[in-house]
Amino acid sequence: MAGLTAAHALRSRGFNVTLLEKSRGAGGRMATRRFSGSRFDHGAQFFTVRDPRFAAAVKEWECAGSVVPWFTQDGHVRYRGTEGMNGIAKRLACDLDIRAETRVERIDSDGSGWRVLTSRGEMAADALIATPPAPQSLALCQTFLGQLSMEIPLILESISFDPCLAVMAILDGASRVPAPGFVRPLESPIAWIANNTQKGVSEGAPALTIHAGPEFSRANWDASADEIARRLLQAAASWIDGRIVETNVHRWRYPQPIATHTDPFLYTRRPAPLAFAGDAFGGPRIERAVLSGLAAANIVADG
Repeated sequence: MAGLTAAHALRSRGFNVTLLEKSRGAGGRMATRRFSGSRFDHGAQFFTVRDPRFAAAVKEWECAGSVVPWFTQDGHVRYRGTEGMNGIAKRLACDLDIRAETRVERIDSDGSGWRVLTSRGEMAADALIATPPAPQSLALCQTFLGQLSMEIPLILESISFDPCLAVMAILDGASRVPAPGFVRPLESPIAWIANNTQKGVSEGAPALTIHAGPEFSRANWDASADEIARRLLQAAASWIDGRIVETNVHRWRYPQPIATHTDPFLYTRRPAPLAFAGDAFGGPRIERAVLSGLAAANIVADG
């Protein structure tokens, strides 16, 4: 969301923008998976609105039919994508120049711009905005680390994340997940269970997303997918009726920033303009990722 937001902001100011995406599609943790006729939000589950700048964007998404309110808690509406959370990212991506399935392998600078070596060839750029998780951004800086001020790698190194193992399960019976379609179990290895069918994302049979807590995720990271599914479904048994028809497992290595940078971006002009953005800058919310992308775009544009 930070990268997509930054791209729109820069393009609106007359810049030519290209996005490099290592996956098949844009969105990152705004992720929705489909299999066997069911649809699962298996990354971010919802978002809230606090900042008026983000509120203006959400109003546009709502008018376009991309988002709807899901439930209200603590005075804040929780919004969801009408066709899954990835639908929001798809809407933002539809008119951008995105090079999907393109892995950045090396970045170099001669002091006047950037040379980016990718799995699909070489590109040049006047400025870069890096929006991967901080450990991945830091890894991309290794070829020019000595040209950066000391504080930049130190800040990137200080940002840390909790991992999350996610199980998606299709049931042939009912689920006991209460309305409006989620539960946060207490004293459990599970942090979150959502019924995507109740949520309005999927149709037909109950389609559960189960997110493990960080301790379970670290302890079981290297376990097989079958073993992860077995353990989490066993822990979720009190919320499930009937038989499990099919499961799918996803490993989120960097889903939840736990040590963040207080500013909405990190920026340097040496060796060439480079900004770092994402939800690890300013706070771990979708809203903060969007505002971080906007702030990074503005600092790069203003130079």
